[in-house]
Amino acid sequence: MRIPFVWAIPVAFVVASVSGCTQPSGAVPTESSGNALSLETRLVAESRDGAGDDSDEVGLGARAARGLQISPVTLRTSGLTRRQMLRVGLGSYIVNGTADCNGCHGSAAGFLAGGNPFFLDRAGHVVWSRNLTGLTLTEDQFMETMRTGKDHRNPSTMLVVMPWLIFRWMSDEDLKAVYAYLRAVPPVDNAVPLDNKSDLPLPPAVPFPGKYTDGEIDRPLPHDARSFSPRRGLAIAPRAHPEDLEDDELRSYALGSYIANSMTACNECHTHPDRTPSKINTAAYLSGGTVFGVPPPLQPVLHQVRAMSANLVGEHYGFFNDPEDSYARFSAIIHTRSHADETPPRPLGFPMVLIAGNLSKVLDEDLRAIYSYVKGVPSVTGAADQPRQEYARYCQSSTDCNAGESCASNECVGRACAVDVDCDTCQTCAGGACAAPATNSACLASAR
Repeated sequence: MRIPFVWAIPVAFVVASVSGCTQPSGAVPTESSGNALSLETRLVAESRDGAGDDSDEVGLGARAARGLQISPVTLRTSGLTRRQMLRVGLGSYIVNGTADCNGCHGSAAGFLAGGNPFFLDRAGHVVWSRNLTGLTLTEDQFMETMRTGKDHRNPSTMLVVMPWLIFRWMSDEDLKAVYAYLRAVPPVDNAVPLDNKSDLPLPPAVPFPGKYTDGEIDRPLPHDARSFSPRRGLAIAPRAHPEDLEDDELRSYALGSYIANSMTACNECHTHPDRTPSKINTAAYLSGGTVFGVPPPLQPVLHQVRAMSANLVGEHYGFFNDPEDSYARFSAIIHTRSHADETPPRPLGFPMVLIAGNLSKVLDEDLRAIYSYVKGVPSVTGAADQPRQEYARYCQSSTDCNAGESCASNECVGRACAVDVDCDTCQTCAGGACAAPATNSACLASAR
């Protein structure tokens, strides 16, 4: 069996990432010093002048207020000070908006109650999403887990599947806000089974490097603990920065980088493969191609069997390089969870159709920042810049498919085609018609 949801981190990568904390010999790519210095200097100057301060009370208050609005459960906030309430609200904004924690930790038992299995291989190794309600970890233990992957339930082997390798880049303030929110969530009595991973070659934890070492350019992390920090966003961008950003564009790009690279984990879905042995695969960054198998219970609901992530920044095939691209189009797609620019609008593919539901809750400033960041990422060229297949459609009979198609093993096949990309995810073009993938298909084998 395969891991049935997004953010599945292969065990092989986790082992390799330990050595990845020490940089290999040879020159490390660097940005033009003038550009890197100018971006950082300009943001620092703005902060000193009081313009757009990273810890701006207005921005913090707005996110905290939205967070309290979108929390799906009544929180335990009796006796909290105003500052503590702000932190709880900010944590909810991250948990329920930018990071979609309930996507893995929500279950039939309740909100964030855990208990979902994530199968690591065919040898019986499995981990279970933890019950995050009634959290017993101290704040220091929680911070250690998020920074290093230490599993306090089983200290001999680190966490896998849990995307702490992305969340580790959040600022102290934002991680502490997540902790404060989880502590305020009412406990749900749901005993989660023990993981089966003890005989895997996993270390206890991966030390936090103290600087950003996950992209093509190593950068020092800014010495601040501010919330939603544009300066930190500049530090944790996996690719080089564009050179022509000015003022508001710069701040929006930097803020978007912070959200995209420490919270929403865009890379985990939209880069294939998402990592080299120890770093983000920057050569294919955000060019799509990752295949996701839709969990069987969701297939008749979403009318999808499997989906492939979109190419976002490819020079020729990238969604954000389309001549029709605009923030208005992007915003409409997120808020409707559909290809709103198509007629009729087609639902987004899995898992983006679910993730968009959470992103639609964030402030317009933050959604616009994500757009500005991805728009500013250097275009991917070469072999990684490919058109991507549409999702494979679920059916129970041929009447659920388009004219001229048939239903085979619960997916629509038979559409006219010239090449494989004309067909749905993992299907092939055979004799001018789209055929279901073979059981030994490499595409099927790669599906998460």
